[in-house]
Amino acid sequence: MDKSVSKKGEIRVVIELCFRAEFEMARGSEEYKRLIGMLPEVYVGKTERLKSLIKILCTAAKKCMKDKKMHMGPWRKHKYMQAKWFGTCERKSVSPVSETEENMFPVAKQRVSMLNYGLFGAGIGRPTVVAVV
Repeated sequence: MDKSVSKKGEIRVVIELCFRAEFEMARGSEEYKRLIGMLPEVYVGKTERLKSLIKILCTAAKKCMKDKKMHMGPWRKHKYMQAKWFGTCERKSVSPVSETEENMFPVAKQRVSMLNYGLFGAGIGRPTVVAVV
């Protein structure tokens, strides 16, 4: 159960930068395309409103796919869409690091992967000088 207002008076807000794109279909009906066209490109709002929108849009997608006698992928189903935005939410506070704390914990060794192997000398962790011509 998701409670938007907690004991501290905090309100959970969802920000989705490509909201409309999450529901677009290549072979959607005209009615479905019109519905998707009404959606904002960027969604910023409370979870209750998003839950309502997801239910409406997933129901419309299901109807559209059924009318066209097409299979509805699991990523378009209501349960999946809800899990996408309403999964567990962890909040971590980041406190500023003081100089004494910074000296207590050494900097983590850089990882060498296939993407940056040529930049680091044989796993030593120090960048090699590269001349750019």
